[in-house]
Amino acid sequence: MAHYSSDSAFGQPLAVTRVRVQTTMTNTSHPSAVRVFGRSLYMLAGGWAASILWLWLVGLRQQVYRFGTTPDDFALSLLIAGAIPAIALAALARTFGKLTGVAPTAVQEKHEWRHAFWWALFPNLFLLATAYVLIFGG
Repeated sequence: MAHYSSDSAFGQPLAVTRVRVQTTMTNTSHPSAVRVFGRSLYMLAGGWAASILWLWLVGLRQQVYRFGTTPDDFALSLLIAGAIPAIALAALARTFGKLTGVAPTAVQEKHEWRHAFWWALFPNLFLLATAYVLIFGG
């Protein structure tokens, strides 16, 4: 086994100088994914509300066609049951909006809304396709 004297480098504690690096973690040239997600939740809530409204209107029309009269309560239970998830999605989107704040510039704000539209496009298309299948059959 090797024997080291007390004046060697191995006997001394290792000293490391600390360097503080100050970096900015936000890149303003790209949209914030969290803000875009919050905005896409607004779009999804709108798509959900549109699908429920479409189902409600078609249900009213079908009731009038079959029985010659509208439902007793105008099928408000369908609207209420459909509004609860839409309101929950909008509340979640608002929470994301409050937590993340606004975009640094108006141009970036528009850019993030455009991204949110594309993020929510396919889920909204699937919602509308589901409503279509429920209305007109497979």
